Amino acid sequence: MPSTFEELCEQRQVNSDEWRKSLSTPILPEKCLLDMTDRELEAHYSRVEDRADSTKEDRALIILERAQEGRLERQAGKLFLQSAKDDKICADQVPEMLEALRFELSNTEVHFLLRKFNATEDFDMVPETELSRRQWMWLVGECQMLKDSYRHINPEAFEIAYEAMISRQKADRDPPPAGAADWPNLHKGRAGPALRPQSWGLPPEVELEMLRQVAATATNAAMAAGASPH
Repeated sequence: MPSTFEELCEQRQVNSDEWRKSLSTPILPEKCLLDMTDRELEAHYSRVEDRADSTKEDRALIILERAQEGRLERQAGKLFLQSAKDDKICADQVPEMLEALRFELSNTEVHFLLRKFNATEDFDMVPETELSRRQWMWLVGECQMLKDSYRHINPEAFEIAYEAMISRQKADRDPPPAGAADWPNLHKGRAGPALRPQSWGLPPEVELEMLRQVAATATNAAMAAGASPH
């Protein structure tokens, strides 16, 4: 029985083995990065980001295909058949289904996964959002990728930075209350570059490393601000 990744390749009329190999090969610059102009660097990084953004599903399905020698994918497929109505599941079924696959997830981790499928609004889940079988398999692959990333980054730091990003996006989108511009210290601590939505088009490993660095910077700044003078 073909994997979900192989089904995707068949639908796109591409060879699955060749596409796996292509995805594992980085986009090489035409010359040394140090020798590039700013415009050439921007063009190169744009190509890298574009491929990362356009192959999110592909990479997640490859991870799913490999996980537990294919057992995770088979279990996820059976679980979908048991849970789906009219070949769809709803977002509010996802936490319980992931738990059935023996994933231990916080609410923040579930939000991170559902947000990739437009199933969240601010900090809330949009429970009626429907997912197809392929989207479900993609989500399980993303979940495995997230858990694998914890070999390299701190889960607590990821959650803190992710929640801060959602809060910032909500604050930037919603108008402040009347008179807020006159409140003292309203924007205290918000200086510096923000995490932009497009940052999340990067490969998950890069996204999470960015979050780790942001969290570490915030922690160090807080410690420095709270230190007593000698």
